[in-house]
Amino acid sequence: MATEVQYSNKAKKGKDNLTQDERDILDLLEQDLRETEGKPFGRGWFNIGPVKQLGNDIQHCHLHKRKPEKVVVWKVTKTKKGKETQCIVRIEYVGTREKAPF
Repeated sequence: MATEVQYSNKAKKGKDNLTQDERDILDLLEQDLRETEGKPFGRGWFNIGPVKQLGNDIQHCHLHKRKPEKVVVWKVTKTKKGKETQCIVRIEYVGTREKAPF
């Protein structure tokens, strides 16, 4: 199954505002999202899990524990094209925890 990672416009702007260290961590998260079809549980990420207010398909994790805490929110969608299943991970938000959409 192929996993594709996409960014919303808001998430792209949030990624541009990160420090280089935070961008490196986000790149590692993006790689884990590809490898695990959007659910990298048990791989050492901080406060990772579903955002219950927004539904089970919406996941989040914290990039680090330093202040201000940075959060990534993404949505996992699986579609079938014939016999193949494709997983699309759309990163909806990258930024501080205080402004996160939950």
